[in-house]
Amino acid sequence: MKIHNAGPSIPMPAPSTESAGKTAQSSLTQPQTPVSPSETSDGRPSSVRTNYPYSSVKTRLPPVASARQPLSGMPSSLPGYLLLRRLDRRPLDQDGIKGLIPADEAVGEARRALPFGRGNIDVDAQRSNLESGARTVAARRLRKDAEAAGHEPMPANEDMNWHVLVAMSGQVFGAGNCGEHARIASFAYGALAQEKGRNADEYIHLAAQSGEDHVWAETDNSSAGSSPIVMDPWSNGPAIFAEDSRFAKDRSTVERTDSFTLATAAEAGKITRETAENALIQATSRLQKRLADQKSQVSPVAGGRYRQENSVLDDAFARRVSDTLNNGDPRRALQVEIEAAGVAMSLGAQGVKAVAEQARTVVEQARKVASRKGTPQRDT
Repeated sequence: MKIHNAGPSIPMPAPSTESAGKTAQSSLTQPQTPVSPSETSDGRPSSVRTNYPYSSVKTRLPPVASARQPLSGMPSSLPGYLLLRRLDRRPLDQDGIKGLIPADEAVGEARRALPFGRGNIDVDAQRSNLESGARTVAARRLRKDAEAAGHEPMPANEDMNWHVLVAMSGQVFGAGNCGEHARIASFAYGALAQEKGRNADEYIHLAAQSGEDHVWAETDNSSAGSSPIVMDPWSNGPAIFAEDSRFAKDRSTVERTDSFTLATAAEAGKITRETAENALIQATSRLQKRLADQKSQVSPVAGGRYRQENSVLDDAFARRVSDTLNNGDPRRALQVEIEAAGVAMSLGAQGVKAVAEQARTVVEQARKVASRKGTPQRDT
């Protein structure tokens, strides 16, 4: 397992406009070949601020003239997950909820940073008119060109350079597969968790399951219980505990491939934004042209090269709670309503009317989270 630590005494030089421009320009020279989006794997810099707000600057490449607009996102379904835990007789205390909140915010940040969706998921390809796949392939080629050009956005921490280039390329084109989603989420969590009082020296990890071509982010939050917190923005659903996760539940099959401190992750997120914006400032027209050329090279949805979306939840857990949620017994329905009201109050709802209204929303969210494919990421 690689451990990445920025080191408290080493400043992180910001990437130069010149180097970012060269990186973007070099991406235009690579030959075009038919591809499918399969998975194989702001402003001028200010002084370093570890917990710099992650969404303060947007670095998304505008769509080409013939493209559709970005896919609209959905609100967090974390309240629905909290209800499912209650119905499974494993309610979370306030420490557990507090641990999940910044992780869930990081999941949302990753999805907002990649508004054209997942490049290898069929529904995103359909909804975006293949824009998701074209942008993902373009992002990966930009990353490879940046590597070939020797671009080092974090020269003081060499091991982090590849992770930053993956996240930066995804942000430039606004789409990605699980790798782009996981890295952006991990960087966002580095800032958000510190803003919630977590120690800068705590770790965030990238993890994968043996035999699965998938990566996610996770963290050990001792105040939230013994199970790691999983951030998997590529899958449908909120941040959850590993014991409820489709991919992370069986810990004997999980490998943490990379680890870095929250301080390092937050700094990487800041540099990712700066590098992406510099690339856009220097080479937007070239990147737009490359994206337009790329779209004709992307596999059609009917070609069978895309994957179906899936829920972040473990199937067995989802089935158990679905039985309770959808039971026609009035006593069970009352139990669900009472537990949903408890979730609403635990998240700050006050007053009978507000609690009742939010409880209804929580129940609907829970049904979606527990469904076979989970809560859709994008508004249909």
